[in-house]
Amino acid sequence: MTTQVQPQDKTVNANGLSLHYLDWGNSGKPTLVMIHGLRGHAHSWDDVSASLCQDFHVLALDQRGRGDTDWAKDGDYGTDAYVADLSGFCDALGLNSFILCGHSMGGRNAMTFGSRYPEKLQKLIIVDVGPDFDPRGSQRISQEIIDVPEEFDSFEAVVEYMTKQNRFASDSVIRRRLTYSTKLLSNGKIGWKYDLVIREQRRQGTVPPSQDLWPEIPKITCPTLIVRGMDTDVLAAEVAQRMVDVMPNAQITEIPQAGHMVFEDNPSDFNTAVGAFLK
Repeated sequence: MTTQVQPQDKTVNANGLSLHYLDWGNSGKPTLVMIHGLRGHAHSWDDVSASLCQDFHVLALDQRGRGDTDWAKDGDYGTDAYVADLSGFCDALGLNSFILCGHSMGGRNAMTFGSRYPEKLQKLIIVDVGPDFDPRGSQRISQEIIDVPEEFDSFEAVVEYMTKQNRFASDSVIRRRLTYSTKLLSNGKIGWKYDLVIREQRRQGTVPPSQDLWPEIPKITCPTLIVRGMDTDVLAAEVAQRMVDVMPNAQITEIPQAGHMVFEDNPSDFNTAVGAFLK
């Protein structure tokens, strides 16, 4: 029986923030940086990281406002701020050439980074996101963030509530996700760990407008894998195809039994597809 590799918790100061990340070891191997989505965190990638850390030096980052990374002091949760954080993270660790994988919001941050620093990326993996959002998915996600309660009486109550929104993910995956995205509040209840400014921006309609990435993604020169969940409501098939058409070196893979949370919904097929691309 193989023992499960456990990552090390580390922090680095970059762009005025303390950024927390998980280091899965194997520093002599090619570096793979993972960045999560809007409601994710570094542990979102645990199944992926564990499957790849024999062959890669996996670093999974908590982006600003999530996990154990600092919250934005000025409430700036725009793409430019995330990309500046990632650039500072790379500078602090001396990462000049690496593989980048991003999901959803993290995928947009990854595309933007790749268009600005194409020389730094060996390969890019974009998970279930594109320059255009399917309105069904963007409206669903915004509504879920607006509607979710501020606090719950117990962790089990959080699990029960969030399980209703997840068609494919296993109970253990949902519990892991929620373990790292909730915290015990001073009143004894369970609340959300991420900066609630992120939620309020959706409630107030003050989310920064998204940059148009169509003119940017042709600048991404490295081999790129676009991963799409077959049951996604976020990345339309025609948008994924258009990405391949305008990017110099991109391909699509579709994962069955998976919605937008592709790598949580079907970790086995996701890991197989990504592993094949990285080889």
